[in-house]
Amino acid sequence: MVYSAETRDGKTRKSAIVFLSLLMFGLNTLIPQEATAGDEEAYGASEIQVTADEIIDAEYDQENARFTFTDRDRNLWIGNIDPLTGDFLPPNGRAILVDTNAAFVTDFGNGPEWLFSNQGAEIVYTKYLPDQPLLSKNANIAKAAMSGGNWIGDFLSTTGGRSSPIGSLDKYDTNPRIHYQGVVGSTFYWSGSDDLTLEEKVPDSSKMVGGNRRWVPEMNAIIFTAEAEDINGNATPQVFLYHTDSKILEQLTSDNGSKEEAFMWKAPEHGDEYVFFVMIDRTKLRVYRKIDTNGEGLYKWTVINTIDAPKAMPYIWSPEPFTHNGKSYIFMVLSASESPYSILAPSQIGLTSIDSKLADIRFLTSDSNIKRVRMDPEVFVTSQSPYIYYNRYFPATAKSASVQDGVWRVDTGLGPVLVP
Repeated sequence: MVYSAETRDGKTRKSAIVFLSLLMFGLNTLIPQEATAGDEEAYGASEIQVTADEIIDAEYDQENARFTFTDRDRNLWIGNIDPLTGDFLPPNGRAILVDTNAAFVTDFGNGPEWLFSNQGAEIVYTKYLPDQPLLSKNANIAKAAMSGGNWIGDFLSTTGGRSSPIGSLDKYDTNPRIHYQGVVGSTFYWSGSDDLTLEEKVPDSSKMVGGNRRWVPEMNAIIFTAEAEDINGNATPQVFLYHTDSKILEQLTSDNGSKEEAFMWKAPEHGDEYVFFVMIDRTKLRVYRKIDTNGEGLYKWTVINTIDAPKAMPYIWSPEPFTHNGKSYIFMVLSASESPYSILAPSQIGLTSIDSKLADIRFLTSDSNIKRVRMDPEVFVTSQSPYIYYNRYFPATAKSASVQDGVWRVDTGLGPVLVP
């Protein structure tokens, strides 16, 4: 998601968490530098445990200082965050029980998500039809909203066969929307957030790669990656943008490299023009901006920066952007394992700027004394600084399965929000 002190926008796909979860039980100013052991040692000291309880795939509501998640018993919860300290209130995150029979992240690969509009904040999630087996054909999209001082959740359709909704997050929107997954293959759909009978299939979504589909803030458009020909005629995952108002599908990239995890947002350092990044071959990030490269008034999406993973941890996973004090940053998981699903290899949390002069990735966490697997990073901006929250696990060994180690956080070192 794209977060700032004011705004944020969405994402999906938690396959690494799904795999791991199934196996578990049996600096006020950041100047990114080449990640070295020295940096890792110095910067990992701020890693703090938020809770020992299992809270997987939490999604954060910056403006209202809270988060939502579903537990293994398929209860949908809201927890609160102290905006001064970043602590969970209560520590186990179970402040408000919103609904029951909601899908856990391992069921479909994604948990509940926030939906924002001029009506305020709501939650969209996958819910099983009553008195039916817990199968994909018996699940559909549900929405929870505040009514009469209480959170009330209910289906948007009871026909079954839809899951993993992602809500638009523009707080002034009078027509909020969702996109969500079909039962068969990777095909996905979009509709208004109140009536699924008017759903529309997103063109070329059957060729989607990695399940990563996200709303672009203030654009009524979905960015995703799907198979297409590159400039050499090879079938390679490329970045697409689908405009839900005009029904126009744009292919934004045709360069080489297998692409996943695309995000587009308004970059304050570029005059609030849209930029996007995408992960390439899990080893680098490419940042694109629409530029008139030949001075003829023909603007096209152009690479303005390439950010390579550090040699010590050469593989990237779960990258997401946020903005803070006029700049854009990307946080991510870094690993020495080529497999994003590895529960054996310890991993770290990294941070970088999109600025071409500050293109390296810096470790935020350290394994100087203990080894941990870190997954699903998310950002929440406290009064002190943006904090990155994530799940931590004891790595699996030849003799033992991986065990969850609660939710942890680390300070980005970027400092508090500056008032103009």
